[in-house]
Amino acid sequence: MMTIWYVNFCIIKLYMLTSYQGQEAVVVDDLPPPIFHPSPYPPAGQPFIEANIKYNNLGMLAVICPYCHAFHFDYEKLRSSWVNHPKFGMCCLQGQIQLPSLQPLTGILYNYLTGDNYSSREFRNNIRQYNVVFAMTSVRVKIDKSVTRQSDPYCFKIQGELHYLTSALLSYSNHSPIYTQIYILDTAEQLNVRRLNNRNLNSVVIDNLQTMLLDTHPYIGYYHHAYELIREKPVEE
Repeated sequence: MMTIWYVNFCIIKLYMLTSYQGQEAVVVDDLPPPIFHPSPYPPAGQPFIEANIKYNNLGMLAVICPYCHAFHFDYEKLRSSWVNHPKFGMCCLQGQIQLPSLQPLTGILYNYLTGDNYSSREFRNNIRQYNVVFAMTSVRVKIDKSVTRQSDPYCFKIQGELHYLTSALLSYSNHSPIYTQIYILDTAEQLNVRRLNNRNLNSVVIDNLQTMLLDTHPYIGYYHHAYELIREKPVEE
């Protein structure tokens, strides 16, 4: 609309618009230039003009923590850092937190993640559900519904804290065992519960993953030990 108005203005200037006062024609050549107002749209709704983009260069992600060897940007260093001895507060707190290195992935899980057979492809297509099958805890959050109810692409936004909830070790008699309650069952019963709760998944894959976890997971034994202690206590306790 503004473009059309500006073209008309130029035509008027070209032909020297005249205004008649009585019989004398007075040439009007002092019309003000057009006023261009700023766009009423927010930045996200305005046309993309690359020349107007402001770049913020953080540099290379190449500064290594001397304790845990995590990569950082240079600006993330603490003020107490030295030139040849950077310090960071977002990784290991200068060596206060020490985690064992991850072992190379081998065995059945490696085959499922990299294989090209039917079972491997089925595992990768349903990898989230397989993860839930063997989960020991659940997630508890307060979801911000003002975002999820919009027609825009889905966005998972939470308010407050995120919690991991673990169930009681013993399930109620009228409830199917969940999460850690499954791990205290014998091997055959564990497999049966997981298959019944996930009928759409490959039962052979569930069996193989269960065997792998029971053989390698360092914390499953703690649940069995806790269960034995509970069984040895009197009912009134």
